[in-house]
Amino acid sequence: MPARRHLLLAALASPALARAQATPPLTVARQLAAVYPVKPSLGYVSALILSAQRHLGPGGALPPASQQALHSWRDAARAAPPPADWPLRAGYAAFAEAARIDGDEACSKLARDAVRTALADTPQGPRLAGLRPWTDDLFMATLLFGRSLPLLPAPEQARATEALAGTLQGVAERLQRPDGLWDHAVGSPVAWGRGNGFASLTLATALAGPLQGLPPATVTPLRERLLAHLRALLPLQAEGGLWRQVLDVPDAAPELTVTAMSITALSLAAGHGWVARSEVGPAIRRGWAGVAARVDADAGFRDVCASTPAGPTVAFYLRRAMVSGLDDRAAAMVLHAALAAPP
Repeated sequence: MPARRHLLLAALASPALARAQATPPLTVARQLAAVYPVKPSLGYVSALILSAQRHLGPGGALPPASQQALHSWRDAARAAPPPADWPLRAGYAAFAEAARIDGDEACSKLARDAVRTALADTPQGPRLAGLRPWTDDLFMATLLFGRSLPLLPAPEQARATEALAGTLQGVAERLQRPDGLWDHAVGSPVAWGRGNGFASLTLATALAGPLQGLPPATVTPLRERLLAHLRALLPLQAEGGLWRQVLDVPDAAPELTVTAMSITALSLAAGHGWVARSEVGPAIRRGWAGVAARVDADAGFRDVCASTPAGPTVAFYLRRAMVSGLDDRAAAMVLHAALAAPP
């Protein structure tokens, strides 16, 4: 009885945590899907939000405002080549989903062209063109290819998956550290939180999607990299369930997006049997409680790192602003964590 009374008093003393533990992930997902995107634009953030809305909507339908935004992006994109910048090009994943779910042929052509123009032949085989050596662009490429490859003929799919796998392995060799964590970029030897979120999501979604069916010699090294990364994350989870702005700096601030992205990657790995759910389940539950405690009644957030370029030092990342309120990037990451996390 004393222990139960202590837990009750702790919950009363922390209403946000009590609400988080009682709020199912899908309830939070539906709350966010009704509000976001606040500033819709053709890029990876809005593409992720629209993808989550399709998952929640009847028959994959988008809310009217998102459907209208998608059509405006489609009409503008038909007048120009796919953007060279990968965070923008990744937004064409929304066109791929419109092609597959809505039967929109104009969107299909845009998505196919975005993949085709991203491929380049090298002495090592096909690779992705214009990819910067940092974790952000790896995720952008995986998002685009994962949604778009089913639209391509089989020979083109094979070339594109070879390019994606080869590029992921090549960049991983440059960025993943011996301890399993990832530097944010070449020249940025810092385990930035969201940068590591991009890395874990990249490998988890690539292995669960476009790289399925490749030979074990290709897939196994990438899966081993993912598992080394996830196991390096587990002991770094801070009190309150969140991971930090710089993962291996104990007094760094807790940060929302890396936590949401880590929940998604851990859930995918457990769901595919790559890691035992008993090993990662407690971290997923603690992480979700921490995330949900930072979503307010108006669908705003707190403890979100602002947009961050690659920087040279730990101090650079520790000085980045933490923002609160409505935030499309945070919504995208929390939506997918809510969809991936066990109920």
